[in-house]
Amino acid sequence: MKQLIISLSDFIKEDAVEREVDRFEGDIGCLCEVSVCIRAVKISDSKACISGSVSGFLFLNCSRCLAQYRHPIDIKFSSDMDFFGAIIDVSEEVRQLLVLEMPMKPLCSPACAGICPICGKRNKEDDSCSCQNADKENLTKERWKELFSAKRVRHN
Repeated sequence: MKQLIISLSDFIKEDAVEREVDRFEGDIGCLCEVSVCIRAVKISDSKACISGSVSGFLFLNCSRCLAQYRHPIDIKFSSDMDFFGAIIDVSEEVRQLLVLEMPMKPLCSPACAGICPICGKRNKEDDSCSCQNADKENLTKERWKELFSAKRVRHN
């Protein structure tokens, strides 16, 4: 992402450089609508202080119901970075911040009931299936009975 690359030559006229990217396109493993604003202040010929913000949404899949949802992102950061070959590429720093911000167990809502193991319907907080009152453990065992009996036959 060329907009997030800062060069030593950017500091010829001013001591600070600002960049803004409306759509960050880093490879983080999911779709994202994220905007990035950075400000770089030259500390020395080999180092700059980079500060900024990342805001927007990540599109994640809920770990209970598998529905895609928008996960809000609002990150403020500040870091001293070294010039490598007279440039600083801030896009890798932003990509790492986004990966760290992703939840380990993404949930569309804390009240998400997930997928019914009997009918396969997605159970949201305001919607439920008719299997809710059924004896789910016995129905599930009945459903998989043939698979377990076939497994026992192979071992004998």
